Amino acid sequence: MCRITGIWTPGTGGDLAAVCTSMRDTMRPGGPDDKGVFVDSAAGIALGHRRLTIIDLTETGHQPMTSTDGRYTICYNGEVYNYRELRPELATLGFGFRGTSDTEVVLNAFAAWGPASVERLIGMFAYAVWDSQAQCLHLFRDRMGVKPLYYYLHNGTFAFASELKALHAGLADRLEIDRAALAEFLHYGYISGPRCIYSHVAKLEPGCRITVCGSLDMEHHRYWDPEALSRLPLFTGSEQALSDRLEEIITDAFLKRLIADVPVGVFLSGGIDSSLVTAVLARHTDTPIRTFTIGFAERSYDESGWARAVARHLGTEHVEETVTPDHARAILPQWPEIYDEPFGDISGIPTTIVSQMTRNHVKVSLSADGGDELFCGYHRYWVMERLQHYLSPLPRVVPRAMGRAIGLVGTDIAADVAATYPALRLPAIRDRMRKLQAVLANWGGDAGGAYPYAVAYWLPDEIRTLTGAYADPRASLKDTDPDFLTSMMLWDMKHYLPEDILTKVDRATMSVSLEGRDPFLDHRIVEFALRLPMALKYRRGSMKYILRRLLARYLPEGLFDRPKQGFAVPIYSWLHDDLMHLVDEHLNPDALKSQTEIDPASVGRTVAAFKSRRGSVAVDRVWLLLVYLMWRERYLG
Repeated sequence: MCRITGIWTPGTGGDLAAVCTSMRDTMRPGGPDDKGVFVDSAAGIALGHRRLTIIDLTETGHQPMTSTDGRYTICYNGEVYNYRELRPELATLGFGFRGTSDTEVVLNAFAAWGPASVERLIGMFAYAVWDSQAQCLHLFRDRMGVKPLYYYLHNGTFAFASELKALHAGLADRLEIDRAALAEFLHYGYISGPRCIYSHVAKLEPGCRITVCGSLDMEHHRYWDPEALSRLPLFTGSEQALSDRLEEIITDAFLKRLIADVPVGVFLSGGIDSSLVTAVLARHTDTPIRTFTIGFAERSYDESGWARAVARHLGTEHVEETVTPDHARAILPQWPEIYDEPFGDISGIPTTIVSQMTRNHVKVSLSADGGDELFCGYHRYWVMERLQHYLSPLPRVVPRAMGRAIGLVGTDIAADVAATYPALRLPAIRDRMRKLQAVLANWGGDAGGAYPYAVAYWLPDEIRTLTGAYADPRASLKDTDPDFLTSMMLWDMKHYLPEDILTKVDRATMSVSLEGRDPFLDHRIVEFALRLPMALKYRRGSMKYILRRLLARYLPEGLFDRPKQGFAVPIYSWLHDDLMHLVDEHLNPDALKSQTEIDPASVGRTVAAFKSRRGSVAVDRVWLLLVYLMWRERYLG
């Protein structure tokens, strides 16, 4: 695993090697083991690489890597798990190999089959190939967007990087905030590709490649499309037969993620997905699997006991740690460095903690991201499906009246419920009440149009007050798919999974020089899941039905048959009781004078409500404001 960057300024001078080196070295934690720069002065292009050695630990894996004929140079970040199968096929075509890395296989595959070679790869990756003969640069991103890739194109310069901070290092005087992207961040807590917080910067979307040639004309191609795959005929066959086939695919995909020349572990939460990854690997390997878990001092948030029980049953070498506010105090000052685009998922804190702990023992760790989006695992899917069923036949005035009523008494209801049932998490109840109220109050006749409110923080009207203007850039669900559950999963697969979940894990792991792998996002599993009948994903209120049935082949049901909790974090108490100094430091009137994007009066009212403990949603909104202002201070001064 690595970090990559490059800059191309055709026909201009300047010390490209120095600029590219400066960009490259902002990403040192993601590649501490080796570094390299390639410069084609005549073309005006430089490529930079930082390496985290995982496969082929020798000098023969050094990058940027140039083909033996000198035509192609690759700058590669990722792992291709079927490289051992492709290697002999390329050898029969006359390609030689100097080392044993997957990088060399990807480079020779491009030389053999051109840009279409990306379709032969199984894995996670973002890479660039410079064709010195055709004077073209090709950029690729994996199908699900596990590995990131930003690019800039404006005024005769093209640049790319794994992380935004690298572009900032090379182009700081040219970068300006995109106010529409900032508004989207306040709405959802992250910015969905291809948009970026900066104008003229974009994210290469998952399953896409671009080609840029001498005059910096860019061609964009989508080589893999889950929405198109979801429209293929569903599989037929018995539950047993489809379950057996899925087990075969996931076993191969999971085992391929163990390929490495360094130690490998697993993030184990005790939930369905991570338990299945661990169980499959434990059954098919001879040595004990290493598992890593974090818990919380707040008992209502802590699931470490379940992970411990699963680890004990499977005989793993288990390590765990408890996250406290002290961890948050240590990590939050680093937040803009770790997440160099405004990023609002508070669970990045425990993800960074578990990554730090894991890196003390192994260099690669598997997680279980994607199971919810592929197999219908989020609680909100069930809620929205039920709302669609019961409310769609009614006049829209009815749910809107219900929403207004909840808006008047929702906080009190949440507090009363929490007081009656102390084991429930007050912030989670408040968040769900607020989102339910928003869904109902903005009901337009169907749940598809209301779904964005179920995953929102600041609401569109409030964002217009805060920033001056806002139009949600994301397409509504109601026009995407006739199956509403599938439509929600595809929407999350396009937006939430790559830009929140995978961004969180990639930045957290790479910030501590740990490679994170996501076995559920093997495209063969994704393609199979997209064609499974919905009854095998969601059955009578049971989410991820087929995964539960598979896991029952490995574990007693008592170890996993419980309501989904999710990776929740006690942000309400942390911000109020332990981190208020950050709110005071970054959200005070003097600090707000340095920026012009957000209305200071609106921020002041939100902070005042938060400090008085009034309102059910202030904590989420304060957190997003805090994240943005901390990011802005770091990168824009």
